Amino acid sequence: MTATAPTGLPAENVQRGTIFTLAIIPAGIVVWVLVWSIGFISSIVGFGVAFGAMFLYRLGAGGRVGRGGAVRILIITVGTMLLAFLAGIYADGLVAYADAWGLSWIQALSAPEFWAFMPIVLAEPGVLSSYAFPFAIALGLSALGCFSVLRAAFTGESEQTGPVWDIQNAQPTQYSQPTQYSPPTEASPTAVDDAAPGLDNRSFDAPEEPKR
Repeated sequence: MTATAPTGLPAENVQRGTIFTLAIIPAGIVVWVLVWSIGFISSIVGFGVAFGAMFLYRLGAGGRVGRGGAVRILIITVGTMLLAFLAGIYADGLVAYADAWGLSWIQALSAPEFWAFMPIVLAEPGVLSSYAFPFAIALGLSALGCFSVLRAAFTGESEQTGPVWDIQNAQPTQYSQPTQYSPPTEASPTAVDDAAPGLDNRSFDAPEEPKR
């Protein structure tokens, strides 16, 4: 027996849920840069960002995710992936800068010259365009990875985890008692006539033998 969704959840706190969701931005950037630095573009990062954003929003909003919350989750997810991809480009520049000057990554990252060097490099013709193809792949894989998570939010399925089975109040299915089996009896002529009243009582003679 299926009951309606539980109504004990508090009202959706959109502002608090949005603040909680912003925590996914630094986490998503760090994970993406780590995956990017070893040469992989994985949709699992986009899925993890979307799932984490929904989890944090639900945690802050009081358990509900409405249409407004779904829009905020989508915007924060896309913004996180854009910032993460830009951080991946800066990670490539950090490695090149550290190798060129013989510095460690930490030394290069803390050097003001590196942060002044990167905008000049990105402004060079052909630098950003060289990242267009991997950027498109990253967005496509991330969209595939987070589609199911965001679809649940936009369709309202996230407000309800599924049907609630009311086991305590469920009533057992009523079954009628089976009819008692009675074995068939030998049919009498009267019974046959009663069963087929349209048939007349006819006598059948044996066929005559053909004349020779």
